[in-house]
Amino acid sequence: MFIFLSIIILFFIIHINANTFNDTEITYPPFWHIAPSSLSEFPLINDSFSQYRLIDPWFYPHRLGLYKILINVTTPFMPFCSSSNASNILFALPSQFGWQFSSNRLFTNGTMNISTNSWWASANYYLSVIPFLVAVDIGLIHKEPFRILRQNNFCSSSTECFHQIPHAMEQWYLFFLHLTQSASCISNKKLTQRIIEKCYLQHIWTAYKSSIYNALPLVESKLDYLPSEVEKLFGLGWARFINLISMTRKNTDLYETIRNQRKFLPFRMLKESDRIPESNDLPDLVNRSLKNLLSFRFDWLLFIEKIWSRITCNYEGRVYAQYTLETMALSKLLASTYLAKATMNAFLYKCDRLSNL
Repeated sequence: MFIFLSIIILFFIIHINANTFNDTEITYPPFWHIAPSSLSEFPLINDSFSQYRLIDPWFYPHRLGLYKILINVTTPFMPFCSSSNASNILFALPSQFGWQFSSNRLFTNGTMNISTNSWWASANYYLSVIPFLVAVDIGLIHKEPFRILRQNNFCSSSTECFHQIPHAMEQWYLFFLHLTQSASCISNKKLTQRIIEKCYLQHIWTAYKSSIYNALPLVESKLDYLPSEVEKLFGLGWARFINLISMTRKNTDLYETIRNQRKFLPFRMLKESDRIPESNDLPDLVNRSLKNLLSFRFDWLLFIEKIWSRITCNYEGRVYAQYTLETMALSKLLASTYLAKATMNAFLYKCDRLSNL
């Protein structure tokens, strides 16, 4: 009885909207083609003591270049990327960054210069510089002398970042370690979605969450620069909601990320008037997603995560948990059917581990 009551409570509290739109078009982030694809493409600086490449992570093409390099060096370790690098599971990072740029959440205001006052840009800093530095440290990226331009209190070297945000550095190290050893995880098995989830997606989500959650207190002061309370609630809500999405181990390749960005994410920063969806210029599905996110009971989050963790404790449950999230906007009846199936599978099949948190 408790299980079914929990399902009902979860269904009425949790609100992630999606539809069944399928889009396989490859849409790279803005200005992807001009971003550096190797360290040698960054500006060369000669001073009286040394020669090095200078990376300015507050210049949009440079930060995008960090992502581009990561995509280039990791794609060979992902056999499911044989036809296109768009299947690389790291593509959620530059794709989200590109959306932040095009919606002016980086406070670029028509330029390529990212403002250090931007909360979105500041949080994203730890999703770009951290994995890049770790990839260099473990030898994935050819080690050529470089320096990251330091701004304010943002760490700009491995030593500084291990001091400032150690857990994120450790989790990215573990992700790249698992990635380089993924062949042993696959171990001649057929490359099914179950294997991709086990050998790749579970590790990227752990590192991704670590960067976000550990960055939030570091960039809290930047919230005051957001243009409205609605934008602030949206940003914090999205950041806190990530854990629920991550428990389903949703694919983070370019196709999936772009598909969901187009459906759910606002193409501009939010205003106070966006509390009344009927009066704005945002698409209907975006408005419905925002309404659900802004009305989400975050005081119930720990309870929801506990239930969701049990429902997504095995692959069979996670498959239908993803369907649940993807159909809530389309049909609550269909979504509830998927949720019931996910819950049933969570108890019919053995859990991967005791907790999926």
